Amino acid sequence: MLMTADGKVSGPHRSSTQAGLRKDMDPMAAFGSHRDHRRLLRIRATMDAVICGRRTIESGPIDLGTGGKRYERMRVAAGLNDCHRKVVVSGSGVLNSDCKVFEMNDSPILIATTQSGKQRLGAQFANKPQVEVLSFGRETVHLQKLVAWLYEHWNIRRLVLEGGGKLNDAMFRAKLVDEIYLTVAPLVYGGHTHSTISDGKGFSKLSDAASFKCIEHRRVGSEMFLTYRKKS
Repeated sequence: MLMTADGKVSGPHRSSTQAGLRKDMDPMAAFGSHRDHRRLLRIRATMDAVICGRRTIESGPIDLGTGGKRYERMRVAAGLNDCHRKVVVSGSGVLNSDCKVFEMNDSPILIATTQSGKQRLGAQFANKPQVEVLSFGRETVHLQKLVAWLYEHWNIRRLVLEGGGKLNDAMFRAKLVDEIYLTVAPLVYGGHTHSTISDGKGFSKLSDAASFKCIEHRRVGSEMFLTYRKKS
């Protein structure tokens, strides 16, 4: 994840109906460098799947792809498929089918939603054979069930989570995050409505907070690249 020095990962929350898909929405990680983007692609190249929420793919022309032949060769050399699987989470079942990721045919895509969300999205994506819509809960997406399904049906052992903040928060609270790859950009964005790395409900007590230890840190230019691992 890329964030500013004050922990912001994007601009104010705005719905796609207010902003216009891929037109006026503040892009996720628009302040990132080429170094950070290459790091993201290298991380993806080690993973079986990428998972993100609705706001991420609606924030710009996001395809969740490999980044090109170079990274596909890295994957094959490591014994992986040339392209990772893609997972989009939308508990509400509100999702714009014009998003860039749904134009791609390089890998199967799973939309994980709720029972009511599946009713909305099933017909919407019926003409996209690469997209499967499944329910993992009645009112909210049960993330443990989703991860178990990915392992059982797609043999997903390593999964990279790419936001947004509400999905990150839910994954932290579900104890499904083992490592954090964090880039800190030399900017202060400010604003109480701007997204952070972990929005949503959070933990009720500090003693319950997800706890990690820093296992790698390096500075390149004005950016800090950090890696954290969950404490055992």
